[in-house]
Amino acid sequence: MIAYTTCNGPSSMFTGLDGRFMRRDVATTAVNMTYSYPTYDILMVLGDSNTQFANDPAKNGFVAQLAEFYQRQMDVLNRGFRGYNTSSAREIIGSVLPKTSVAQDSTTTDDISPLFKFAKKLKLTTRADEITKALWPYQKQNYPGISNILQLIIILFGTNDSRVEWSEAYNPIDQYAEDLQYFITLLQDPDSEHYSPDARIMIITPPVVGDRKIQELAKSRNTEPEWYNNRTQTYAAKAIEVAQAANVAYVDLHTGMEDVVAEYRKNISSTDVLDGYDNYLIDGIHLNVNGSAILFGLIHDTIAKNWPEMIPLKS
Repeated sequence: MIAYTTCNGPSSMFTGLDGRFMRRDVATTAVNMTYSYPTYDILMVLGDSNTQFANDPAKNGFVAQLAEFYQRQMDVLNRGFRGYNTSSAREIIGSVLPKTSVAQDSTTTDDISPLFKFAKKLKLTTRADEITKALWPYQKQNYPGISNILQLIIILFGTNDSRVEWSEAYNPIDQYAEDLQYFITLLQDPDSEHYSPDARIMIITPPVVGDRKIQELAKSRNTEPEWYNNRTQTYAAKAIEVAQAANVAYVDLHTGMEDVVAEYRKNISSTDVLDGYDNYLIDGIHLNVNGSAILFGLIHDTIAKNWPEMIPLKS
């Protein structure tokens, strides 16, 4: 939807909500216009800054890796919000998740699907829904326009939730669990306006915290640390508990990173329990190139284990 507001500029001009001037005659024709773009089915990643920053290929971001992995199979949407915990995300979730609409009849889909027209020309089929089934799973390169169903949502919160109590971002662990369950219910409850029966759900625990780096940064700012690894670990365990109770897939990123750090420490014969974390974190909380590689690998393995049909066959 495009909307415009009046402004104090020339009477022949409008100002759009984005602040740009537009001629009145042009703006008038644009009011209430909507645009519909052909898309692939959707893989959405919902989370905090570790998700928001994960589009950066320079950091080997795991969302960027997913987009490359699923090119011409699914559109990967990054819905990461820096500084958010699950409760603040809950406040905006209605604007993030897709809303359920009346399912399209196959004749309607037939009319709008370029791929259907192409297939029909070749006398491959007579129904667009048959094409959709024929192209499932996503193991072959595909074309946009068939559907835009949410097929997989990955949810990664907990780093901000697990901050110390005096932090504004702190979220009690029981509320954190309730919020995660709320997200799952929105997608699974048939009465929800965000009901997505085809959506696979994956919960990811928060990553480890590099206590030494966090302490150094806090000292340089003349403040106290807001994160501690042992606090984040309890939230990671709670995320797994929620996922298991809801019977949805999960990635134990916290334990996965702890295992790698422990192996690193053993290889350098170090007894310092703080050694190794800086190899996988930029600033004690955000994933670097190595940390992102760990996460993407765990996501890949979880998809392969739970939904092997979603592993593409690369040509």
